[in-house]
Amino acid sequence: MSKKISLADIATALGVSKTLVSLVINGKGNEHGISKDTQRRVLEKINELNYSPNVLARGFRTGKTNTIGLIVSDIANRFYSRIARRVEDYAWDKGYSVVICSTDENVEKEKQQIKMLLERKVDGLIISSSHENFESIGKLLNSIPHVLIDRTFNNIESPQVYADNYRGAQLAANHIVSQGIKNIAMLSITPEYISTIKERTEGFISTLDKHHISVPPEWNIRIPYKDMEVAVEGRLKMLKQSENLPEAIFTLNNNLTSHCLLALRKLSLSIPNDIALIGFDDMLYFSFTQPSVSAIAQPIEQIGEKAFDLLLRKINREEITTAERSVKLPVELIIRDSSTKKS
Repeated sequence: MSKKISLADIATALGVSKTLVSLVINGKGNEHGISKDTQRRVLEKINELNYSPNVLARGFRTGKTNTIGLIVSDIANRFYSRIARRVEDYAWDKGYSVVICSTDENVEKEKQQIKMLLERKVDGLIISSSHENFESIGKLLNSIPHVLIDRTFNNIESPQVYADNYRGAQLAANHIVSQGIKNIAMLSITPEYISTIKERTEGFISTLDKHHISVPPEWNIRIPYKDMEVAVEGRLKMLKQSENLPEAIFTLNNNLTSHCLLALRKLSLSIPNDIALIGFDDMLYFSFTQPSVSAIAQPIEQIGEKAFDLLLRKINREEITTAERSVKLPVELIIRDSSTKKS
């Protein structure tokens, strides 16, 4: 195994001090009066010897690693993977790398991931938390610059960036009712205390209530996070066997929408003729499925961009006003074939 190149090796090869090499690597050559020629020679030698700095060790010395952490429930979920892609792009442009973690909605796993990232001396965290209240992770997060995304908490000072979930559910409910539909089911997901689920549920139910429509208990379906596909198919199969089918289904996230679409096909139920379908959180493939799927589109690019911008300002100790700490972004109703009843 070849020897790992160190700062001392570079310094010896050039006949200079380790301190000088370190200053050049950390971009501090000019402010310490190191000549352009010397800086050029150091950088050339670094490339020649293929030197790779120990970022963690440098973080302990300088207090900065130019690395941030991103914690979400499931990076395989297209919503979070698109946010991660956008955060990574913005971070790279500013000289930062991103460490991504998935919690699987496990609050203890989330705590351990926060601790791990703190030990790795990341400069900040962007987190979509699975915790029921901020107090359970507040002591950990208060030791580091952080921004909460998607899932939020009340009465906290931490910056938060999220979509208007309540309004999105209102749009979905009004659209379904506009199709002359009154018998409506809702597919939710656990844990239901998460802000996105609560707000979407409240927005949908309250809007139906204004139209004098209610969702009966047997159609208010709660799907567990694990084994989601099996659970969705099982519950819809039970509804079909009972011959008590709703006219429409509203699903509270993109995974539920996808599993519902597949299950209805397996059960030979026509969309939208037998059951109309509309989901929260639009995905690219919803536009070319058969039928195409109506959905509430979230501003994913803006969530990623705004979250990183706020985090960078926190890292740089810039002031963030009270008004800037809670960023609610607008959503859009995308109407396609799956929710449009034929007259």
